[in-house]
Amino acid sequence: MANRFIRQDKGLGNYRKQYHFYFDSDGAAGDFVDKVLIDPVADLGLKSSARLHIEKIQYNLSGCSARVEFDSGLVDDKQIWVLTEGTDNCVDFLQWGSMIDESGVDGTGKIQMTTTGLSSAGDQGSLLIQIKYG
Repeated sequence: MANRFIRQDKGLGNYRKQYHFYFDSDGAAGDFVDKVLIDPVADLGLKSSARLHIEKIQYNLSGCSARVEFDSGLVDDKQIWVLTEGTDNCVDFLQWGSMIDESGVDGTGKIQMTTTGLSSAGDQGSLLIQIKYG
């Protein structure tokens, strides 16, 4: 068996989208590493040069923590935010404009997640990410 990962597109309109993610551990598979959450080409039909803006992240994690990042291709990924275990929190980047993809010329624009500690049955998390694109 593998860890479960569920993604729902909640829509919004006006070049904005919300995605809801739920994941849990099967007790054996281990952490997600660079798990693609949002792909601007495959999910939104944008050009590969398009850059996403993250406006909000709401999260609740139990038994694990996570790091959200923009994929930077062959160079170091551009970390966005660390989501700590045992918290239910909302981070509103709109107060600073938004968190813009600055992954560089070889970046894919994908928003990814890497977990730490997703190892025991019952470890789980949920994320709600709001983006702006276009």
